[in-house]
Amino acid sequence: MTEKQTLKESLLETLLITKACLTSFWFWLPALFAGYMFLQLWMMFYIHPFTLAVLPIALTIYLAIEEDRRTRAQYGLDSVRQVSASDPLGARPRDLGGFRWNVEKTVGEYKQLLKRKKAE
Repeated sequence: MTEKQTLKESLLETLLITKACLTSFWFWLPALFAGYMFLQLWMMFYIHPFTLAVLPIALTIYLAIEEDRRTRAQYGLDSVRQVSASDPLGARPRDLGGFRWNVEKTVGEYKQLLKRKKAE
């Protein structure tokens, strides 16, 4: 009976020590550091550094294009371009799809609007 009880206590102590070790941060720190170093060495020999630089850039460009496409689809935006004040030097004006601005008419409407506001 004593041998069984000591064996049971010994096994229980071993399990408690194992649990204490596995739940401790300091037990996992060297193991995680070794894994990190192994990953760094593996990347050094099997992945070209140019790939590490180009892949995030390509992914960012692709995601920006997809976000623009998703936004246009969500809000139903057409691809009508407007004239920008920052067009490159020497670039031709872009077609706005038959847009004409009658300046005299617009200025007349604005003057009438101002007269109405003064009258109020």
